[in-house]
Amino acid sequence: MVTTKELTDELIAYCDKIGIDIVGFTDVTNFGKFNKENRPDSYLSNSKTVIVIGFHLYDIILDAWNKDEDKGKSSHFADLILLDQCHRIKNFLAKKSFKSKIIPYKPGLYLKDAAALAGIGPIGKNNLLITKTFGSQVRLRSLVTDAELSYGVPIQESEYCKDCNICVNSCPAGALEGGKYNKDLCCNYCLKNLKPLSKNTVIWCNICIESCPIGKK
Repeated sequence: MVTTKELTDELIAYCDKIGIDIVGFTDVTNFGKFNKENRPDSYLSNSKTVIVIGFHLYDIILDAWNKDEDKGKSSHFADLILLDQCHRIKNFLAKKSFKSKIIPYKPGLYLKDAAALAGIGPIGKNNLLITKTFGSQVRLRSLVTDAELSYGVPIQESEYCKDCNICVNSCPAGALEGGKYNKDLCCNYCLKNLKPLSKNTVIWCNICIESCPIGKK
């Protein structure tokens, strides 16, 4: 019988093989403080582990959104890659007789919180996950599984943000002032300042992502 560590090591190696940039694991019991609809057991009964994967936005074009109003279709380029990778992980675990469920965005889990609980990185002053290798230039997705994996150590505070206010000062909407993220200010600014790439494709404001110095080479 394979041990928890052996299964975890196998999965990490598989994630590396298929080009997943970031992966981490956390105990489903860490989500008790959230609303029921935002807990892992709402998606898979007898679940044990939340798997969080991340995609490095090495080119901002990868963060483009496409929406066809006539056809009622909408897609996000980076998320399509993440979704494919989630399906591969699900198939990998299914071959080992474990059940998994890919979590939708809505209502879903709080992905940044899940990543911090998995020990991937802290949530910074920019209200984004900060990773050591890629900074905030990442997009996230998650799965829940009944496989028990080796959990990361939750990260509560950002060591990167203590003496830094670059993102706060860079935000054109002033949405990060006062140490608290103002979602309405952020969304209103973004919607009024979409960068068109084509008739149906735009990029939202990414200044808070781009201004973070962590992970920059």
